[in-house]
Amino acid sequence: MTVKAGIDLGSRYVKLAFLKNGEITYRRWDTAEFYRSFVRRGAEGLVIDLDAAGLEHADSITATGYGRNLLNFANANVISEIKAHFKGALEATKERDFVLVDVGGQDSKVICVQNGYIEDFVMNDKCAASTGRFLENACSILRITLDELAEMIENPVKLSSTCAIFSESEIIGKIAEGYTTEEIGAGVNESIARRLYPLMKKFRTEKIFAAGGVAANSALIHFLSEMAGRRIEVLPDCQYNGCRGCLGY
Repeated sequence: MTVKAGIDLGSRYVKLAFLKNGEITYRRWDTAEFYRSFVRRGAEGLVIDLDAAGLEHADSITATGYGRNLLNFANANVISEIKAHFKGALEATKERDFVLVDVGGQDSKVICVQNGYIEDFVMNDKCAASTGRFLENACSILRITLDELAEMIENPVKLSSTCAIFSESEIIGKIAEGYTTEEIGAGVNESIARRLYPLMKKFRTEKIFAAGGVAANSALIHFLSEMAGRRIEVLPDCQYNGCRGCLGY
């Protein structure tokens, strides 16, 4: 019996997928908690304590994500996030022609797949204004949860800044101007969709899928679908798409 493990070392969460007896199971940790609990400094740099992390029985390990180059993976396959998310979506959808939008904690990616292969991709890793971290910071300012934010779609206030830092200041300004939490929350969701759409529109396809933890925000998907003029489908277990894709290598 072969046990495969895929690990996505994200900037916000570390996700782990196990494939055993044809079934996939998942685990997740806060990234800082994972590093404190399972990462040790060895002679060859930072290494994962495989036993402590529950990886001791894995016959193969494939890693991706923001932290993949920070750690020394002995006998592990290390792949790019693009390859991991592509394979995860391919396995989840069984489609061969589609666009995948992935929004993570620190960056956002759009991958165009044609005939079952990566044709092209674009990334925004320069600014956090279209990432999960911006959503978390916005929620902190508004004193709401991410689940509450995901329901806010009515009367979005216009947030014009394209910078995460300035956007957060703009949110405070909108509070001072008397806009409701719901209007500002809807504006936050709409602003992320507005920043993502230019990455998407260069690719023409009927099928668009969304992955990453931010894909669970139904309001964001609503605004993005409106801009794209078609329904965007959220992948099952969307936050685990990267580690699921690692299992395919």
